[in-house]
Amino acid sequence: MMLPYHPALRFKQGEYIATARIARDVQRHIQPRFILAPPKERDPEKGKPLTEEEIAVVTGERIAKHWPLYPAYLDARYVAPLLGDEGLRSLFRIAQRKNEQLAAVASVQDLFNPIFREFLRTSGPRIAIHLPYEDIDIDALLNGVEAVGCKTSECALFLDFTKAPLSMEGVSGSVAGVFDTLGSVAQWARIIFQASSFPSKNPAESDGQCVIPRHEWEVFLAALKECSVAPNLIGYGDFGPDHGEIRFRRKGGGAAPIRHLRYTGKKSTIVVRGKETGKQGDVMKAVCERVLNSGEFAGQGYSYADDMIWRVAKGLSNAGTPSMWREWNMAHHLSQVVKDLGILSGMSFAEGPVSRIAEQFALFAEPVEE
Repeated sequence: MMLPYHPALRFKQGEYIATARIARDVQRHIQPRFILAPPKERDPEKGKPLTEEEIAVVTGERIAKHWPLYPAYLDARYVAPLLGDEGLRSLFRIAQRKNEQLAAVASVQDLFNPIFREFLRTSGPRIAIHLPYEDIDIDALLNGVEAVGCKTSECALFLDFTKAPLSMEGVSGSVAGVFDTLGSVAQWARIIFQASSFPSKNPAESDGQCVIPRHEWEVFLAALKECSVAPNLIGYGDFGPDHGEIRFRRKGGGAAPIRHLRYTGKKSTIVVRGKETGKQGDVMKAVCERVLNSGEFAGQGYSYADDMIWRVAKGLSNAGTPSMWREWNMAHHLSQVVKDLGILSGMSFAEGPVSRIAEQFALFAEPVEE
């Protein structure tokens, strides 16, 4: 069984709204790793950076509203230095109360902090451990699991290949080797591959488009065949249609948002970028039209985001906001990956509802020629 899918998502408005709105039969096969932004980054809903106190309460509220029913992982490593132990205690107490299936994500070093014992779930996986592939210390990992009070079989591993050269020939063998190493030292709840080959800067020029191969998907499939770990113990994860370098702005503002969409296909992601000048509505309508004509468009019924892209292209809906474009990118991507993994598991998914252009009938019937 190749599902569930484990995307690493920045806990931003576009991401958590997308996870909440996608079709329920897709949603229940996703177990995301939500990564919290530090409080110096401007929160779009609040219009300001969150205070340390607000992080715990607001995160809990958003989990309750957008992801209350299914398992997920909460990664607080980027806010931990600012919150301290007491702030982390408050954060996880509130968040896990809103969703009892929410597991904490810890680094190996975190496992030796006694406070993480308080965040263990009662059922497995009780905790998740983030492991950069280039910095794996097996002894420290096993000692950390013992220190936190868990069995290895109760721990999920997020194996992060962000810095791996995924386009290099033969890299899948190296990935398979890491799977085998971890699988040979202990039984784990799941070993989750996480990577992205998407560039850290938008690769498309103004009014242009480009194609980014999904190397992470191809490498994962190849490594799965090459390793000796049972396939049902290995999970797939990426960073949505985004790069894997987790960097947050240090203050609000900055450059104007780039008018573009990232649309995930079977083997690659197309980036369609609009003009920098002109009315936003006109520019994004043209972007959506280009997605429809790209040869990659999966159809209106593929996800609610696909229907929205179609609606904007046809002039039936307005062009949205940058947060909404990010949401549409993410909602389609989540649907694409779940359905890709579903195919490998022999599963199929129903088409969603689609919009139609209403036909206008003449007031009087046209005469019929004989």
